Amino acid sequence: MSLIISLGTNIGNRFENLRLAKKLLSKNLVLLNESRIYSSPAVDYLDQPEFLNQVLCFEIPNSLPQECLELVLSIESKMGRVRHIPKGPRVIDIDILFWGNETLNSPNLEIPHPRLFQRSFIVLPLKELPIFQTLSSNFKFPSKFCNEAFPLDNV
Repeated sequence: MSLIISLGTNIGNRFENLRLAKKLLSKNLVLLNESRIYSSPAVDYLDQPEFLNQVLCFEIPNSLPQECLELVLSIESKMGRVRHIPKGPRVIDIDILFWGNETLNSPNLEIPHPRLFQRSFIVLPLKELPIFQTLSSNFKFPSKFCNEAFPLDNV
């Protein structure tokens, strides 16, 4: 099984933000696959620019999920993420979606990510990855969403 991480960005050079986040994650994790980049309107807090999103598949590291969360938060911080507005604009958002088939419910980390099944900009790119077949035999994924996401084919 694999570690699945999502990236999202809607401030600054969004393509560069995705590239840099993937590069920084890959310094500590072994990248196996990546989806295309998707564009989507904001959800929850609507008064902000559109997002670019991507889903990455890594080997599960020889560390605990909490340690991976610390890595993710440090990369967000290094890239300039600030949390002034909940669900607001951000240089980068990095979420741990899956850690194999494990479930985890702690105060600061829930796996699978609690809102991933409601987000087209997560599920649609995830469907592009080879691991999706395995995940879909263990988790129920919707086919319809309240939000839209579109792949950017010429990136």
